[in-house]
This record gives sequence, C-alpha cells and structure tokens, in this order.
Amino acid sequence: MPQRKKNARILLEDGTEFEGYAFGHEKSAAGELTVFTGQPDPVRLLTDPAVRGTIVLLPQPLTGATGAPPNEMDEFNLERFQESPACQAAGLITSLVPTEVFHYQAKKTFPRWLKTQQIPGIYGVDTRALVQRVMMRGTMRAKILVGENRDVSFAAAQGHNQSSHVSVKSPVSYGTGKRKIILVDCGTRNSVIRALLAPDITVLRVPYSYDYSAGNYDGIFIAGGPGDPTTCEKTCAVLRKALARDTPVFATGQGAVILALAAGATPYRMACGHRSTSVPCINLENGRCYITAQNHGYGIRDDSLPVGWYPTFLNNADNSLEGFAAKKGLISGVFFNPEGNPGPDDTAFLHESFVSLVRNGGLSE
Repeated sequence: MPQRKKNARILLEDGTEFEGYAFGHEKSAAGELTVFTGQPDPVRLLTDPAVRGTIVLLPQPLTGATGAPPNEMDEFNLERFQESPACQAAGLITSLVPTEVFHYQAKKTFPRWLKTQQIPGIYGVDTRALVQRVMMRGTMRAKILVGENRDVSFAAAQGHNQSSHVSVKSPVSYGTGKRKIILVDCGTRNSVIRALLAPDITVLRVPYSYDYSAGNYDGIFIAGGPGDPTTCEKTCAVLRKALARDTPVFATGQGAVILALAAGATPYRMACGHRSTSVPCINLENGRCYITAQNHGYGIRDDSLPVGWYPTFLNNADNSLEGFAAKKGLISGVFFNPEGNPGPDDTAFLHESFVSLVRNGGLSE
C-alpha cells in the first residue's frame, strides 16, 4: 500500500455516511451492500459469482493477511485458488488492511491483487457501526466514493448482478466419463465443478438459458448465482420440463431457490441474506446439526412447497427453510454450499449422494 492515505467514504442509500481510506483500485463504485461474517478466504469469496455487482463488507479484522495466491490452473483448466476467472464484487469494505503477507503461497499483497482486479476498497471504517446499520435497516444499495473522483449513481448498482453476466456463453465439457451431468450455470463456482467430477462422470456446463430438456443426460445440477432468482424465467421454464423425467436433480445455494421456483414454490427476499462461513443447519432426517457455508439473499417459504415436496434442512438460528426434497430424494436442493470454499465442507456428502444417484440411474444405494 502507498504511504499516502487517500480519503474515501461509503454512502448508504438511506443517507448514512462513513469515512475511511481508499485501497485497491482508486475509483468510485456502487452496488448492493452485503455483509459476510466468519473468516473467509477473501480471494475465493470475491471471485464467487454470487457476489457479482455487490459491495462486500468484511467486518473481521486483518482481511487479506494471507495475501493473494498464484493464478494457477488445475487439470480441468479451472482457477485453482479462485472460484471464477476474476473478481466479481463491485467493491470491498473492511476495518484494517495488512501491508505484509503472512502465507507461504502468497504471490502478492491483498491490496495489490485488488488493484490488479480494478476493484475499489475502503478501510478504516467503523465496520461494527456499519453492520449494525445494515442489520437494523436491511440490505440496501451503497456507494464507495474515492477522493475527488466522479460520483456514481445508485442506479449503477442495478442490472450487473444477474446470471446472464456470470454464466458461460456456450456449453463447456469437463471429464470423459460415461455418465453425464448437466450443470446449469446461473453462477457456477469452480469448487462445484470439482465436487461433481469423477473418472466415470462428464460434466456439461451450459448457459443459464440453455434448453437441454430433450437431450441425453443422467443428472441435472443447478448452480447458484447472484441477484434476483425470479429473473431466471428461461432457466425455470426449461427446468420445469426436465422435472417431468425421473432423473436425479440437485441444486445448491441460490440454485436451490431457482429449483423450488420452477416447481411452483414462492421465493422471498431476505432482509440481510445468509452470508457466512458458519451457519448452523439441522438435518431433519437424523437431527444432526451441520455448520455450513452460505452466500445467498433469497429464500423459499416452506409452506409454499408443492405437494410431494418436503423440508430436509432447517436453519438452527432463524428456523428458515434450508433444504427440501421430492420423489424420495431424487430431486433435492439446499441453500448452502456443501463444498465450502470458503467455509466448512461438513455436508460434502450431499454431492457424493447426488453423484451416486447419477451412477445408479436414479436408484439409491
């Protein structure tokens, strides 16, 4: 970070203003303000398509102390240490920014990485007061204003956080297995693709509006993403036709909201969303509590689930619906990310169960 501190401020839609200092790319930006609690890997979090177009508030201290890892690709040509090719957030707010790196894999400091991604940040903010404001008023739009840079409109926060901005433009295939999973890309994370791949599995990643209903496949996975899931009308229309087949279907994160929406359930916008690395969820089948990673702003009203659909997980903090199933588990969805990254992978067995259903033609072992 430079020695000179450049003044910056965060302006909320309700007129509240907080002062701090700029870091990263020194420009102004607008976006929906989201609060992410826990201790996430900031590079993974900010490259998650679920935060597309948002200004992310990380209230925990020393954000980015581990620096930024190398931009390596794995055997599937996916970014090894990121969830997508580039930073998806519109901006970042934190209390402190380390000027040194404390991780053996780091190739550059976190502020330097943010600058190369052309994303503005603001630090030195009273994040405690800011979190309290958001929790009291609910999610709202915000602006990061840096120095004398040109002001931006709150309206600039609209339209850039939809699935069309993060979905692939044409189908992409991973693996060479005999069993094929259609991965509907409404905002796919790299960790999801890795969780589905196996020697006998091929994952075909398709655009969010792609019509695969008449094709040959052994399973469908709906990946979560950013923005308002009710804007994914084409995704729901195709999925509605596919649900008539006896094929395994699994969805995670906001993808589960889209799955339930396609089945006729009623979504709602949450006041602040579930965005954390440590959300407790109760498995209604065995009563066990799992710590989950979550990053979504919409939920499903449990009393709106269609006939034959039933809850499978409940949030242990606010009792909201966290999972559902139908057709004896052939169709299921959870609002958390079983693979973690960032966060725990305590529920990674859900991916394994889905892949097992795909292998066995929809039959449970």
